[in-house]
Amino acid sequence: MDFNTVYHTYRLVPFIKMRLLVLFFLIFGFQISSFSSQKSKIKILFIGNSYTYRNHMPIIFSKIAKSNGKNVEVNWCVKGKTSFYRHSLRKQVYKAISWKKWDYVVLQGSSRDMLKDSLTYHEKTMPGLNRMIDSIQKNHDKTKLVFYMTWSYRKGYKKLSDSNTHFKMIRRISSKYKEIAEKYQSKLSPVGLIWEKLYFKHNIKNLYQPDNAHPSKLGSFVTACSFFSTIFNEPVKQTPADYISIPKQNRIKKLVWESFIEFNK
Repeated sequence: MDFNTVYHTYRLVPFIKMRLLVLFFLIFGFQISSFSSQKSKIKILFIGNSYTYRNHMPIIFSKIAKSNGKNVEVNWCVKGKTSFYRHSLRKQVYKAISWKKWDYVVLQGSSRDMLKDSLTYHEKTMPGLNRMIDSIQKNHDKTKLVFYMTWSYRKGYKKLSDSNTHFKMIRRISSKYKEIAEKYQSKLSPVGLIWEKLYFKHNIKNLYQPDNAHPSKLGSFVTACSFFSTIFNEPVKQTPADYISIPKQNRIKKLVWESFIEFNK
């Protein structure tokens, strides 16, 4: 090997070492970044019935959160026409709870859970709720509970005299949910009261489907905005592209935040 070959090889060694070093840091740095991103992801589980899954509300919430800079992973365990008591009997609920160490678990029962007679409420509804919450806390003691305050049927529940108008029904629902949230020291998403304000005060009538109970796409958008404000304590600023076409969505976001602030005074 002549001098020139030795010289150029000598010059090349530091260059190769530098390339390898840069490559090492790029790979290692990427792994750290990926790990950090995974670790900081906010994991949220929704447990509910058709008021949760209609219009894919958890997906709307997830898209809103991501559009507003939140790193979320959203999952759900849902079944139609299911009360808190019936949720507490479902094996799928406990599998979902134990699947991950959730940062938040949202709990939603039937609107009529809060209209039950005292005996049923204390012997079925509350024990069922206790079973689920015990499971959530045993799975991860840092999980925060979020209760989903449902809304009144458009015309109330005619079978009960103390809930047979919109106003009577939402008063009973909201009162019970406030009690439960206090009891478990949890967050409460005041969806039902926000709906009432939008419907009566701001004349936004198209929150319901024709059955006068289930949410329209707009109703689910309002609900998802309420959960965003409840969990992150801030207004929705950016609307995901998929929902730009929702009528008056900018006004809706503003009204939801104002209602949320009023509720939490």
